[in-house]
Amino acid sequence: MHRSNRLLPVALAALVLVGCANSGVPKGWDEQADESGRGLAERNFVDACVEANDNLSISRATSLCECVLAEVQGSATYADFEKLNDHFKNNSDTVTESGLADLFPWFTNAVASCAT
Repeated sequence: MHRSNRLLPVALAALVLVGCANSGVPKGWDEQADESGRGLAERNFVDACVEANDNLSISRATSLCECVLAEVQGSATYADFEKLNDHFKNNSDTVTESGLADLFPWFTNAVASCAT
C-alpha cells in the first residue's frame, strides 16, 4: 500500500483529536487516562484514525492507527503533535503529502513505517 494512500486518512485523524476532547483539551498524551491507562488524546487519535480508515477492516485499521501513534510518540513531543494538529486546522484545504513531509517528517515517516 502506498504511503499517500494511508497518509491522508491517518492525517485527518489528527484534526479530530482536539474536537473530540469532551473533558477539556488534553495537554499531553497520557492526560485523562482511562482504566486501560491510555490517555484521552491517545484514545481520540486511535478512534478518529480507525473511523477515517473505514476502507480497512476494524482490526487492520486499529493496528495501523496504534502503530502510527506509537511511532509518533517515539519520535515527536506532544507539543510537536499539537503543531501538526494546528496545521491541519488552519490549512485543511491545502494540506499535501509533500508539505507534510517537509514540515512534519516524523509524522509522514510514522505513517509510511506502519502502512507496510
